[in-house]
Amino acid sequence: MSDTEPPNTPNEEFEPRKEIEAELERLVSNPRSEARRLHAVAEEGETGTTPLIELAIVASRVIPFVILMIGLIFLVYVLARN
Repeated sequence: MSDTEPPNTPNEEFEPRKEIEAELERLVSNPRSEARRLHAVAEEGETGTTPLIELAIVASRVIPFVILMIGLIFLVYVLARN
């Protein structure tokens, strides 16, 4: 069993903290290879984390756009007020 797979038998302990630590350690140590791995996992679509991975990909593109739009609206408001 790897560090990030849930236990296969009831007597194996599943510790979410260790799972999260392992994922974060991989992400921090080599983010590009981890992004490629997560993309491959999402393409396979066989894990329960696939929707979360896809949601994160969409959010990483939508959130900056929303922040930009809010900034532009605020700028237009300030300029129109003067």
